[in-house]
Amino acid sequence: MTVTDIKKQKKDNGKYSVYIDGQYAFSLIAQDIEYFKIKIGNEISQSVYNYIVETVVYIKAQDTALKYLGYKMRTEKEVRIKLEQSDFSNDVIEKVMEFLLKYNYVNDYEYSMAFIRQCLKINPLGSYGICQKLRSYGVKSTTAEKAIADSEIDEYFYAKKLIDKKTAGKTFNSDADFKKLQDFLLRRGYSYDIIKPVIDEYKSNSGQI
Repeated sequence: MTVTDIKKQKKDNGKYSVYIDGQYAFSLIAQDIEYFKIKIGNEISQSVYNYIVETVVYIKAQDTALKYLGYKMRTEKEVRIKLEQSDFSNDVIEKVMEFLLKYNYVNDYEYSMAFIRQCLKINPLGSYGICQKLRSYGVKSTTAEKAIADSEIDEYFYAKKLIDKKTAGKTFNSDADFKKLQDFLLRRGYSYDIIKPVIDEYKSNSGQI
């Protein structure tokens, strides 16, 4: 195996991309480049290559992932993207993800359950809205739907709470007004089966029914 190129990465991270036989192989800091005597045109043995990828690069990738997870919970997709953006190879990323999943550092179901609790506390969404939001973070539909089912969300309660807040101190008494309230809940991810009785109750309480 021959080192064919060494390129300083554009990002200000002090790392260099190393190419072997014309293909990207791994990224190392300058000290490691010097330590392993990696120079363009030099041969690199299989044993040294394996050590760099399986030990040096892997440990750096693992540290990158754990540091990223240290700030807050992340989905599997978010961690993968972070590692890809840090220029780790697919093989190294897969190995790191295997470690993170095995030891529960990444768990999309637990992430979804925590997201739902926070969402309902701060900014309630309907089941559909929650599912779409989780999917945008990379959570699989089946995982999101299981977390939603296990959370046993009282959507009527939260939809009514949103309407009460939306209408506080205001008068809503026309069909156009009620349509606005309906559309508001639709945007929040509530189904028509939830919206209709909530709007009907509001109309009743306001003397419209």
